Amino acid sequence: MNPQEPTNQSQGTAPIGVVLMAFGKPQYYWAAYNLAHSIKRFNKAVQIALISESITKDSRYYCPELTDVIDVYVDLPSSNIYSDKKLNPAKAKLLVYDLLPFQENLLLDVDAVCLKDIEPLLKHLSSSDKDYQTMIVGKHKIEQGRDFKEMLWAYADTAWEHYNLPSDATLIATNSSAQFIRKGDKAQALYSKASDLLINNPIPLHKLRTKWGGGQPDELYINIALCLLDMDAALDTDIVYVTSKRELDFSTIQSNYYLMGYYGGQGYTPRYYIDWLDRLIKSWYQLEGKTHKYYIHRIIEHKYVNR
Repeated sequence: MNPQEPTNQSQGTAPIGVVLMAFGKPQYYWAAYNLAHSIKRFNKAVQIALISESITKDSRYYCPELTDVIDVYVDLPSSNIYSDKKLNPAKAKLLVYDLLPFQENLLLDVDAVCLKDIEPLLKHLSSSDKDYQTMIVGKHKIEQGRDFKEMLWAYADTAWEHYNLPSDATLIATNSSAQFIRKGDKAQALYSKASDLLINNPIPLHKLRTKWGGGQPDELYINIALCLLDMDAALDTDIVYVTSKRELDFSTIQSNYYLMGYYGGQGYTPRYYIDWLDRLIKSWYQLEGKTHKYYIHRIIEHKYVNR
């Protein structure tokens, strides 16, 4: 495909690739460009797909440079991602399974920057017998009490009561910044269950511990679905480094992680790391005679979670 002529493709030409999603504010397209560019900087052969709002509109051209780094374009079905004429990000993210363009997909949140070649990561994920993997940050039994600290979105007893979870169930807390999805019955069942929970039986907003941008968090329903389906989804390798504190130095992050994320809202990721990422990206663009226009500290100001 000529990258200068975006088309609405549903399949990539590689068996495995990276998938990004961008919709809503222009800043998500800026973030997608920074991330895609950083991936291609280390390995131009890695195929990258962008799932976004229709290419027949101007939304994708919030960032024209995307055409330089995206191999496959997939349109979000506008009829399914709006609630009361407003974009519903959680619904869009949980309807992603049917839009995945590769047989094996590394779905990354766009609020991250790649730090090294991810082809070894893709090969490692592909060698696993797990059809779905993500970052697990905690596990919880109901006898441990209602406060499941690693899961921001709901208290444990709220989840148990609302979904009548078995007394011996294990509730999982994920950070879905990185998800490996191999198309097949298991992954399809997970996304079908999670989207059904969100659309048809969500925990009422007033009972949530934390709202995502004032609304429902897609991650919560992935957590519940993993519990109901009793799926082992744990990654066995580190992919994205996220933090709310100044901890690891830059060389340690680059050595041990494939990406550095700027997870959460304004003020969550220390400015120390944001400035480092912006300097890094700027230096890469300068080597190509380009200007760093899409600064991360400006992107963070417009993230959905800040609402």
